[in-house]
Amino acid sequence: MTAKRYGLMTVGAFLMAFSVVVYFNPLELVTGGVTGLAILLEHLFHIQLWLVNAAVNIPLFIIGYKVLGKQIFYRTVYATVCLSVFLGLLRPLPLLTGDVLVDGLCGGVIMGGGLGLIFLQNASSGGADMTAQIINRRIPHVSVPKLMAIVDGIIILFGIGVFGLRNGIYALIVLFVMTKVSDFVLEGPNHAKLMYIISTEEKALAEYITGQLGRGVTRVPAQGGYTGCPKQMLLCALSSKEMVNVKRKIYELDDRAICFVGDIREAYGEGFTKYS
Repeated sequence: MTAKRYGLMTVGAFLMAFSVVVYFNPLELVTGGVTGLAILLEHLFHIQLWLVNAAVNIPLFIIGYKVLGKQIFYRTVYATVCLSVFLGLLRPLPLLTGDVLVDGLCGGVIMGGGLGLIFLQNASSGGADMTAQIINRRIPHVSVPKLMAIVDGIIILFGIGVFGLRNGIYALIVLFVMTKVSDFVLEGPNHAKLMYIISTEEKALAEYITGQLGRGVTRVPAQGGYTGCPKQMLLCALSSKEMVNVKRKIYELDDRAICFVGDIREAYGEGFTKYS
């Protein structure tokens, strides 16, 4: 398990470095984080990307040792070292299309995949997220995601000042794609739907879910707020495809049924992914 964990972090760091060296740096897209700062300093003062990444993260590691915890700290150090090494070794390649937005989006997909793989191992690549955690210790009433957004926002604003508004807008679009891809990698096969069903045909629906789909279902006692009548609400976790089938079945049996559907970021256990 440890070898697999560090192997995936290595792949994630490589993908991140590849997106920076091959896409973001040549296209002058600053998407935040230490890599965005490195792109700025490389263009302004010709300081190498890997050097900026290492120089900024070293003091953060010293300050953030107690913030991260032992295991996460070691993993984050490893991911950051790998990222710095790959930033130093990789060289630019010909861009895919020559279009800033299209190539930037390609880089965003690759960067999002790399970030997702590292986050999936309960680690980070240092930089903005570590800075946010350190500041959060001093300002606990401001959440870590908000602090990360502030840190990234400041770097992106500097990027707009250096490379112009057009590139800044492209960078924001790419950042959005990066976030979505990273979330997708994190959710992966564990992503599911949670259904709450209130119906007069709850017995038939429960039999369909357990018998036809092979999924578990829980009956939750409920009471109508207006009528005061007792009801049985069904609660079940399903894949997106199964959810579509269940909705169809619900309204075949009872066109007055009430159904609520929510996203589950992770689902573990029988019928889903085993926790490891």
